[in-house]
Amino acid sequence: MSHTILCVEDEQDTGDLLQALLDREGYHVVRAADGRQAICLIETMLPPALILLDIVVPYVNGFELLAGLRANPDWKHIPIIMLSADSYEPDIQRALTGGATGYVVKRQGFQELLQTLNRILVPPSAAKQTPAVPAGASPGPLRMKRARQRPSMRPPGVRAQNRKKAA
Repeated sequence: MSHTILCVEDEQDTGDLLQALLDREGYHVVRAADGRQAICLIETMLPPALILLDIVVPYVNGFELLAGLRANPDWKHIPIIMLSADSYEPDIQRALTGGATGYVVKRQGFQELLQTLNRILVPPSAAKQTPAVPAGASPGPLRMKRARQRPSMRPPGVRAQNRKKAA
């Protein structure tokens, strides 16, 4: 089973490179090109195993998304690696004190990103198949949690836009 990673990156080429790299490692990647798309995904998808979050994305920046994610009870435990083109120390400190799990400078190459990611998650390509129930153990009764409403990350008064294409 592959881990899902939410990748919030506005630069198409960088997003494509990240997707190819992560696909090769066995991860399932869900992409958002801006802060609004990220919010829509956060409100509709199950929490991923990890989030890659560019600091500079349109509409809602990475720091604002980070704060919203850390305030969301369903998503606050998700590891977040902030991505930036710069190693500007105040941004690094702001990200880490804001709850980011890691910070990677994109221009240093994606090897550092993979190393950081693999410290946080066991890559699917390296994960061993383990039985769902240990030998000799009873699986016990099946328990299901009730679905609950997900908290919104939208500021008060902001509504979701219905995106219909003109015919």
